[in-house]
Amino acid sequence: MWRVAVLTVVGLWSESPPQRQRCAEPRYRWSAKIDTTLAALTPQPASIPEMLQSWDVPALRARDACAPRAARELLVYRVRGWVRRLETSKDDGDWHIELTDRPDGPADSCIVAEIPQGKLGSAYRQARADLRRLVADWRRSKGGVLAKPVEVQLVGAAFFDGHHRAGGRRRDTIDPKHGRCNSSLRALWEIHPVYRVEPP
Repeated sequence: MWRVAVLTVVGLWSESPPQRQRCAEPRYRWSAKIDTTLAALTPQPASIPEMLQSWDVPALRARDACAPRAARELLVYRVRGWVRRLETSKDDGDWHIELTDRPDGPADSCIVAEIPQGKLGSAYRQARADLRRLVADWRRSKGGVLAKPVEVQLVGAAFFDGHHRAGGRRRDTIDPKHGRCNSSLRALWEIHPVYRVEPP
């Protein structure tokens, strides 16, 4: 009887551990970032102070490159804010928008919103065209900072960008930097993708 037990244990020991499924995303949570399936949902109102002060921080980190959308990320929000910075030449092709609650608010008390490339959906092409029209009258610095903040309303899905969350003992810090929006881990909440850009 003991021989059977030993053989069973040896057999279990020699089995290969289950392989973790390989992540084929070209960038961090790419499928979630460009998903248009939520665009038809009725947006809920949200404010930038609410996002920065009360939205719960999920456990997502850089290692979760293939994590599907969950919880708050399955909802669409309408957020009003002031565009302080617009970067249109990021390496992932997205337009990166930094928004604050007030035109004179601290530049680092911001959230990030992103509009994917127009070739990924007609909603993104339209959103880019609408944003371009709203900021057309104001110069931007080489780094994308607007000479004068512009008020807009954005409609899009919530997204937690855990790629910018440090690991290990530093998991409560932001690294690498998230544009200028690094006030706390809650600043990693984004509106991404943006489906619509509207006047205030």
